[in-house]
Amino acid sequence: MQTHLLFVALTLIGGTLLSACGGGSSDNSSNDTPGEVTPTEPSTPVVTTSKVVVNEIVAKASDDQTDWIELYVVDGEVNLSNYSLVDDSEGREAQALPDVTANAGDYVVVQAIDEEDTPPEEGYYVTFKLGSEDSVTLFENNVQVDQLAWTDGDAAEGSSYGLYTDGSGEAQTLMPTQGAANQLASEPVTLDQIVNENAELRINEVVAKDSAGGADWIEFYVTGTASVYLGDYSIKDEDSELVSLPEVTINSGEFYRVFATNDESELANIVAFKLGASDELSLFKADDLVDTLKWNKGQALIGHSYGRFPDGSDGTHILTPSVEAQNSQAEHGPLIINEVVASDIDGGNDWFELYNVGTGSLQLSDYQVIDESNDIDPVSLPDISLNPGEYVVIYATDEDPGDYYVPFKLGKTDELSLILQDETVDFIDWDDSDVIAGFSYGIQSTSDIANDWDKGFLSPTPGTENTLASAFDPQVVSNLSIAISDENWQNILNNPLDEEYHQAAISLNGVSLDSVAIRTKGGSSLRSVAQSASDRYSFKIDINEYVDGQKFFGLKKFTLQNSFNDPSYMREVIAYQLLDEMGVATPEHAYVNVYINEELFGFYLMVEAVDGEFLEKHFANENGDMYKPDGVGSDLNWLGDNIASYSDINLQTNEDTTDNGAFINFVEKLAQGSTDVIEVDSLLRYLSVSVALSNLDSFHGTLAHNYYIYEQDGVFSLLPWDLNEAFGSFAMGCRSDVRELYIDEPTMNALADRPLVANVFAHQAYLDTYHTYLWELINGPLTSVNFAARVAGIADLIREHVANDPSAFYGVSSFDTNLDSTSNRFFGLTEFINYRVDNMTKQLQGTLPSAGNGSGFCN
Repeated sequence: MQTHLLFVALTLIGGTLLSACGGGSSDNSSNDTPGEVTPTEPSTPVVTTSKVVVNEIVAKASDDQTDWIELYVVDGEVNLSNYSLVDDSEGREAQALPDVTANAGDYVVVQAIDEEDTPPEEGYYVTFKLGSEDSVTLFENNVQVDQLAWTDGDAAEGSSYGLYTDGSGEAQTLMPTQGAANQLASEPVTLDQIVNENAELRINEVVAKDSAGGADWIEFYVTGTASVYLGDYSIKDEDSELVSLPEVTINSGEFYRVFATNDESELANIVAFKLGASDELSLFKADDLVDTLKWNKGQALIGHSYGRFPDGSDGTHILTPSVEAQNSQAEHGPLIINEVVASDIDGGNDWFELYNVGTGSLQLSDYQVIDESNDIDPVSLPDISLNPGEYVVIYATDEDPGDYYVPFKLGKTDELSLILQDETVDFIDWDDSDVIAGFSYGIQSTSDIANDWDKGFLSPTPGTENTLASAFDPQVVSNLSIAISDENWQNILNNPLDEEYHQAAISLNGVSLDSVAIRTKGGSSLRSVAQSASDRYSFKIDINEYVDGQKFFGLKKFTLQNSFNDPSYMREVIAYQLLDEMGVATPEHAYVNVYINEELFGFYLMVEAVDGEFLEKHFANENGDMYKPDGVGSDLNWLGDNIASYSDINLQTNEDTTDNGAFINFVEKLAQGSTDVIEVDSLLRYLSVSVALSNLDSFHGTLAHNYYIYEQDGVFSLLPWDLNEAFGSFAMGCRSDVRELYIDEPTMNALADRPLVANVFAHQAYLDTYHTYLWELINGPLTSVNFAARVAGIADLIREHVANDPSAFYGVSSFDTNLDSTSNRFFGLTEFINYRVDNMTKQLQGTLPSAGNGSGFCN
């Protein structure tokens, strides 16, 4: 069995100070050959009176710090060599502690690092990092004696998680106190990043590197209608204490700048700290956190600022500095790092590509580059002229390739800086999963590159326009391979309702990752399959559950949909296609054959997750709160101003900062009949498709679920999800023919119980626009000829794969039948659309009623 040596120079801190060589410790020479640890599942009940406990952890350390685990000796004298530690990663072996004696009241701090990380010069360590949702288990002589487990949000950045009080108290979020008595975190401070009803003052813009060599500065903006006394506020960055702001009053809509410097200065209005290239500002009013602004390296370069766009909003962007004036987005360039290859598919040299986005020629020899992984000085670029719109490829190699090159290689995790006159003017950084062999990483845009700062996963295009690489090609059926231990796979199949993640490896279209997470997913469909003889579950794949920052074709998560209740395999695909064609933000998707341990398991639909990456792609402001309601509160009816009353709205973003004020404001305004908090046009476009397809397993159905809501500065958009029961497949006891669903009262329950729809439909102008969208569908993609052609095209693509699907719910015969005719109680696709279009046409023309008495279609 593999054993692990923990570094032994740590000092134990506590009631007794113990060094590695004394203070009551035993001879440490035995640490050169640690004892073998064989953790096992205990056959007897877990010991609950251990002399040593897991007392505190930090699972999301700040920059340049490591995660850590603190042990606490509760009673007596113990020899740590009898103990070992492990986290909850599948298959990981427990790692032994050194041969050191500790006494009651002592703390033992163990750093948690990656195997490839350089060990700390002082202190014990284990070679596993801690996840945002994880556990640490302590064994004594191979018997589990203690465990500390936490969920996402318990141990956020800047906080620890552990026992209060030491050794025996309740596990909770704490203030980090490495090697000292645990302390409760301050009363939770909340930041409403969405509506900011209580944040009349916002951090609007920062300059962290002044182009004239002057001091850093911070600009504030009054968003409310009243004036603000700045002296009531204080501010800090990541490394400083709170500093009071000047005693001045700012009127509504006004800006005010303070300088950030700890140098001696004659400047007025100073806060005594400097801004870092990567930093975070926090604004307080008394003890309440009211705003934050965070930026990463490369977002506040010299000549640029970073902040709100538009002023006072939640949206953030790289800006052109505008002192006490309206913010404006900055253009990129004139010389930019456009693309990098750090792992050539054929074993060739690394390279990076530069591009001139400016209007004049540039002399490359004026610039230098430097990367993080090489301990060398900046390197000058070749003495060539680069004209506007031209690319140049520079090889990164320690041997002359006979072309333009710099004498260093690029690391798999690295950063590259472009330098002009000793100042960084462009910057790019990447992780392993961004530069997998055969792919490149760089600027996403292919049309407006001067205004694009966003980076993406690319197909290498040296010397030409960048091309995004995607996991989703709707015209191709790909093979998705999943490698997973037999034990993990069997655990998933035996316990599907647990929806517990297990470690696996995946491969698709030349991209392979060794450490991702897989679990079952679903609601009623999951329960139905679990109660059947089938193992054909839908699955969720989390790419960075075990490896922070890891992505897969730019994705952090995706799902595998099992076509439950869909003999045609294409209900969800067609619904997403129509939504996309109507201009609704829609997840990407593609068919895949799923192989489990090299054996074909099933023919699935792979669907992009609606998450932060999705928001970044579809919205100018990706900083808002997003929810996935499903249960209490999902109908968006007013239940009061206590967020706990809306117990099933399922916040997806900003879990550590939002006070949910935007959502409370949203449902309150809906109860008042308002549409000001609704992104009306996108909702009408969504409803036109959902109603046309009688998609009642949705917000306007009985369960009011299978949707997301996302907010930008007080206005919510509805986003679609899980459309396999479109085309009238979901009725849930409705005795009416759902193909005749009212277009103007498309709810299964009372229309008033769905205020998001009722409020919009109460306005004739909005209703007219919605009818226009219905006509666009009826006269366009839903005509008999067009729709039949769409169905036939998809059928030609997938028929062979349906026939070969070993876990199919229905089979190829049902598939062929269901394209046009009812099969297994599910309407045929063309049959349904022809009937539905005729019915909607008559409703729009007034020959059939388009609404009832308000009690809902099914009542």
